[in-house]
Amino acid sequence: MTTLTEANGAAGSAAARRATVLRGLVAVLITALSLGWTAELPRLLWGRVYLVQEFSLVILGLCLALIYLSRDLRGRDYAGAPARFNLLIAALVLGTCWYAAWRYKVLSAQMFYFPVETFIIGAIIVPAVIDGLRRMVGWALVLIVLAFIAYGLWGNLMPAPFTARPWTVMDLAPHLVLDTTAMVGLPITIGVTVVIPFIFFGVLLNRAGGGEFFSDLAVAAVGRFRGGSGKIAIVASALFGTISGSAVSNVVSTGVISIPLMKRSGFSGRVAAATESVASTGGQFMPPVMGAAAFLMAELSQTPYETIVLAAVLPALFFFFAVFMQSDADAIHQNVSPVPREERKPFSQVMKQGGHFLLPFVLLIVLLFNFNQSPELSALAAAVLVAVLGLTRGYGGERIAFRDILEAFRKTGQASMEILAIVAAAGFVIGVLNATGVVFALTSIMVDVAGGDVVVLLALTAVISIVLGMGMPTVAVYVLLASLVVPALVHAGVPKLSAHMFVLYYGMMSMITPPIAIAAYAASSIADEKPLAVSVTAMRYAWIAYLVPFIFVFRPEMLLSKSHFDAAGLTEVVLATTLLIFILNGALAGYLRGALRWPWRLILGVTGLAVFLALVSGSHAVPAYALGLAVMAACAGRGYWRRRAWNPQSQP
Repeated sequence: MTTLTEANGAAGSAAARRATVLRGLVAVLITALSLGWTAELPRLLWGRVYLVQEFSLVILGLCLALIYLSRDLRGRDYAGAPARFNLLIAALVLGTCWYAAWRYKVLSAQMFYFPVETFIIGAIIVPAVIDGLRRMVGWALVLIVLAFIAYGLWGNLMPAPFTARPWTVMDLAPHLVLDTTAMVGLPITIGVTVVIPFIFFGVLLNRAGGGEFFSDLAVAAVGRFRGGSGKIAIVASALFGTISGSAVSNVVSTGVISIPLMKRSGFSGRVAAATESVASTGGQFMPPVMGAAAFLMAELSQTPYETIVLAAVLPALFFFFAVFMQSDADAIHQNVSPVPREERKPFSQVMKQGGHFLLPFVLLIVLLFNFNQSPELSALAAAVLVAVLGLTRGYGGERIAFRDILEAFRKTGQASMEILAIVAAAGFVIGVLNATGVVFALTSIMVDVAGGDVVVLLALTAVISIVLGMGMPTVAVYVLLASLVVPALVHAGVPKLSAHMFVLYYGMMSMITPPIAIAAYAASSIADEKPLAVSVTAMRYAWIAYLVPFIFVFRPEMLLSKSHFDAAGLTEVVLATTLLIFILNGALAGYLRGALRWPWRLILGVTGLAVFLALVSGSHAVPAYALGLAVMAACAGRGYWRRRAWNPQSQP
């Protein structure tokens, strides 16, 4: 009996090892093919030119196969070998996607001449994508996708103005998979050709020691200030968030270090979790990378990538300035000291050991802006430089080996599963919208509900963006909103870039806005705090992100666009927004050069609202700004004279 048990255990271990090797090979192949496509190896080596849709189907097949090899029916990671049923599905989906890629040129051009063949392809790939999405991100996005597919099939039963011509399953399934306005359209193209190289860049940078360097750099730069642990978390999470493009994954990866550090230094668990979730969310609109959303925005808005990066600079700076001030005020409230000297490396030592890791970012920016290279090629060049630096110098004398680069290939492939499943499913939504024309009806309805008032339309859009974004990753939120909501804003006269940035901001605010604030909830589980309390505190930290979108819609100078450049207007926007941050931060944090009681906080709040309205409307600006300066000076003076008698431990 013991021998039989041992034999079964050995067989299971062998099967688990084979499954691990298989998953690794598939993940490495995903990354290698994407980087090879970026480097144009098919053309350079074999003189072959393939359609990007063909390549997308090849990568999607590998991605879906990897999902079925990695996740069980409940979406849990396989500890050992996957079930045989999953192996069969993985093989079927991979074969179908590759067959569709092989036949794509013929089938896409003559879809209606091969109804059975195209239907079989659609009938396999559509359910596989939806089930793969469910295994990766849960039911929230899946239910939305299913609702749109149902609308495509039975839209004729909807009341006007949502009535659409009906599609049969035989027609809709092939359309969703093979049409360039659906699954193989822009979202998945950006996913397989642009996002994967940037993920590889981030993974390799972290593997080579860049992650540790940036953490030490944050400690050296701001650790010596009061509440230094909170400021460290903000800087580090912003740097990691801009590369990862996922608030939740960034919270999970950096929060396990930053949240305990903040709690040990004196921050409450609620504040520590809120700080981490806000900084991780803000990192997604932090230039120059901005996660994956910026690349999608460039394609969907037909705006150069460098224009989007430039547009994000001032809003991001204002956002993190406000977050820093909130963190500083909480550090005073909770009497948080700087990070002890023995836990901080000198700034000069950190730069000496790892300053070379700034070079890949310099190269990335120079290639993007000075040489007008594509984002994916710029990311690949930066990744190559990271590999060279990691192999020759590393960080702190610890260099990487070639096996670490191979491991980065594997981790990149695994990290790509979620985003590729999302963009493929988002293609279904876009395909239905194009097939039914519902987006035009929705645009008309939103404009009618707003009564032609742009302010009401923006407020309605903000609410829709937060509601639709609840429980969904950033990329999915943005693609959905760009397809559904942006046309209504553009139709109402909002500049295209401002409209796309508006929904991006509010879509990402769903990460920390109750009731389903997934970034705040992820941080609360690490801090062992109540999720709702963390989410409310996170909203206080990120308050500026709820107002900035209205500012850059009505004052597009903030986005540094050439078409709206006005030196005087830009100066006013910068100074007025800075004033607004000082005033409303004091009102929300209860501190402005000293503790403020509720009557003074209320006065500051009302004054801040007046400054905001004057800024966005352009009317009575000078009196409002003068009032703001006077009230801020009065509150700061009162706070300063009361500060010596104030006991920090008595404050909430």
